[in-house]
Amino acid sequence: MNIHISLQSEIPAYEQIKMQIKAQILTGELAPDQPLTSMRQLARELRVSVITTTRAYGDLEAEGLIYMVQGRGCFVKGDAGMVRRQYLHAVDEAFRTAVEKGKAAGLSLAELQERLEEVFHGQCH
Repeated sequence: MNIHISLQSEIPAYEQIKMQIKAQILTGELAPDQPLTSMRQLARELRVSVITTTRAYGDLEAEGLIYMVQGRGCFVKGDAGMVRRQYLHAVDEAFRTAVEKGKAAGLSLAELQERLEEVFHGQCH
């Protein structure tokens, strides 16, 4: 598991951890039932509090991406593919809504793509 955080980022540390683990699960970099680094060990490695790693892992568990076994640790859920499909479905729905609103505002496909790229790269105001 390869996690890097920036304490100068506007994004909270727990969110940075969560986003990176989520990406590694959804891309298959972390395999089903693979153990994750313990919350305490990860906190030490990243020089953050255990509360920060606990929140990240708790959010990932709530999203159905990992599961916790008392006394053994945290593991990648075996059905991450299903979770990925759910995310893709939500993305498709958001795109449909955005396209409908964009059309209503008179935007062209090129303008919609440009705005998507701005949002993707965090350049949106």
